[in-house]
Amino acid sequence: MTTPTVTARETLDIQPLFAPQSIAIVGASSNTSGYSSRTLTNLLKTGYSGEIYPVNPRHSQLHGLRSYARVTDIGKPVDAAIVLVRSELVPEAVADCVAAGVKIITVCSAGFGEDGPEGVARQQALVELARSGGSRLIGPNCIGAASIKDHVIPTPTLNITTSYLPGSISIVSQSGGMAVNLVNRAQGRGIGIRGFVSVGNEGDIDMADLVSALADDDATEVICLFVEELRDVPAFQTAVAKAHRAGKPVLALKVGRSAAGQRSSLSHTGALAGSYAVFQNVMQQLGVLEVDSVDALIDTAALMADAKSTESNKVLIVSPSGGECSYAADRATELGLDVLPLPEATAKVLDRRMRFGTASNPFDLTGQVIGDANFLQEVLGELDAIPDYDMILYAIPTWGEHDAERLLPGFITAAEASKKPTVVSAWSAKNLTEHGDDKLAASQAATFGSVDAALTALANLAHWQKILPTDLAAVAQRSPAHEVTRPDELVQQPSEHEAKTFLQHHGLPVAREVFVTDSAEIHEAAERLGWPLVAKQLCRGVLHKSDLGLVKVGIRDAAELEQAVTDFQTAVDEHGLEAEGILLAEYRQGAEVIIGGVQDPKFGPLVMLGAGGVLAELLDDVVFRQAPITTEEAAQALEQLAVDRLLRGYRGATYDREALIKLIADFSELFAASPWLLQADLNPVMVSEAPASGAVIVDAAFVLEPNTKE
Repeated sequence: MTTPTVTARETLDIQPLFAPQSIAIVGASSNTSGYSSRTLTNLLKTGYSGEIYPVNPRHSQLHGLRSYARVTDIGKPVDAAIVLVRSELVPEAVADCVAAGVKIITVCSAGFGEDGPEGVARQQALVELARSGGSRLIGPNCIGAASIKDHVIPTPTLNITTSYLPGSISIVSQSGGMAVNLVNRAQGRGIGIRGFVSVGNEGDIDMADLVSALADDDATEVICLFVEELRDVPAFQTAVAKAHRAGKPVLALKVGRSAAGQRSSLSHTGALAGSYAVFQNVMQQLGVLEVDSVDALIDTAALMADAKSTESNKVLIVSPSGGECSYAADRATELGLDVLPLPEATAKVLDRRMRFGTASNPFDLTGQVIGDANFLQEVLGELDAIPDYDMILYAIPTWGEHDAERLLPGFITAAEASKKPTVVSAWSAKNLTEHGDDKLAASQAATFGSVDAALTALANLAHWQKILPTDLAAVAQRSPAHEVTRPDELVQQPSEHEAKTFLQHHGLPVAREVFVTDSAEIHEAAERLGWPLVAKQLCRGVLHKSDLGLVKVGIRDAAELEQAVTDFQTAVDEHGLEAEGILLAEYRQGAEVIIGGVQDPKFGPLVMLGAGGVLAELLDDVVFRQAPITTEEAAQALEQLAVDRLLRGYRGATYDREALIKLIADFSELFAASPWLLQADLNPVMVSEAPASGAVIVDAAFVLEPNTKE
């Protein structure tokens, strides 16, 4: 197993992609409704100010523009080329573009990497051809890029909106259709877009290249990703760290999140390492905010583009409707936001001002604000000044023109003036709220069409601030201090005793134990360990011993030990196993946790934490992190587990979390340094209850690369 490494990459110049001074359209057509004419049509109707060069040997003119037989006939510098011809004609077209010095070539044509091994070979040859002449390639099998800001819309689709609102949100999508959908959805809701790139097969320029380039782009403030698969994780990590340094949030919407990911039954960790679970956890570790819907991606990006941050998840909810106050409070709590009561002193002051109701959070303004704009403005100002809340939601019910005209301006003004993230949600209804909708769209406030959308965006903002890494060097690339050599005696599937001996040799705490192969030595070994103890029958190839009756816990004396040995022999005979010996170990009690490791082909070495023991796979309480991790990162990961509530204290019992955190970090370093160790389970790790201390490995299972000596 080889850990993915970062390869040196040429920095992508985004100017020829988003703001080319000239564009060649290879395969431009005279058929105004055909696919190959749409790029030219879109450029002409959206006000592109640069030079357009149609390329088609069958025409001398197209749409009033001179047409060229080949790109090399243009005889002038060309920044970008859009290739729309059949796949068999693409290599010649790309060769011409390279010869003409085209900076970025977008190949929209299909029939390459998505078309089996032969298509992959054709695609690789195409990329090599482009790079040999210093050109960069978008695609194949894509709809290319567009810049709303620069009025450059060279995409071969008629489905993109013709009403353009520039903004600071950039979109990178592995789906052409979803790229356009995201733009259309945002534009239709008054959310500005800087531009988008549909990367298609990512033969050359991929998502990592574009995240890196957008980190340098002054016009981009927020980067949104529509992800099917990350093709180069190390390069992506480096790019994300660069975006963080530039102060630009990276948001991702991942598709393909079902349980169809690769699974392995060799260990608990392998079985739990579904592809989406790993993606989800690693994105959080990198500080990439993952959202779960198209609208959440757009809404959250729009809020983040407002450039306001939040120190916490404490939200103040304000509405002129008591019912909406309650609804919003319920939804906020479900989304993990804190709806804390008003400070007592503040509540008393506001109570004296209110003619009806009681000052609280959520804050019901009641009907007394209707027709009293001054009162509304004063109260909203006082609420905004309360330092106990880092976010504010003004939740507006469905208002027609009358109330919208009298009341909306007050909420809009307060939201625009606030220095903390403050949003306005207003339920819309066709033929009723258009007047208010227009006012909100024209404002500088962050506005949403529902309470749910507004609170989701606020919750996402708060979560992003929480996961934003402080160690950007660790985000860019993780690597152990040194590599550990594989011991010659470790076979592909070592026994528990062999695995624990290796761990102990590298300084990890293991429960005291004795491995016995001679039955005459069993009782002497037991006396040395002391009662009670645990006995395990080790058999070659058996990882989950308790499932086969090969583990006895809490043995109190010699008679019980003798009975355990007899039962083990019965189980060995019944299942046709190859017995290797009996492992006697001290009996440890405490909270059970699993620590695991798996070498992922994309994400590299991963460490897993979760509730341990026989319930490791039954309880959905696990978290993955790229290894190695620091003790601080181990603590943060542990905080996400339900079992951490037990460790912190339950019914008077508390456990040695610090010892566990150190063990997690130490194991992650060892596992990352051992690329030949494919999977590892430390299950359970027993965390002692106070006043005792410590966390020790009670059981361990390894799966290694095949040993050539076996």
